[in-house]
Amino acid sequence: MIRFYGCDFCKHCTGMKKGHPVCEAFPNGVAYDHMDKDLQNLKECNNGIGFEPREKNTNK
Repeated sequence: MIRFYGCDFCKHCTGMKKGHPVCEAFPNGVAYDHMDKDLQNLKECNNGIGFEPREKNTNK
């Protein structure tokens, strides 16, 4: 089963490290318990950085 987390849709997510998303808020990897939170409604994830949606690719 494929599971998507809020991190997958955040513009601060920069990749993966050992199976965890890596972002500006969590440079060493986001903990699984944090990924289960409603990230889109949190004011801050960590280090003063919160969820911001990625811009949709409008190239056709």
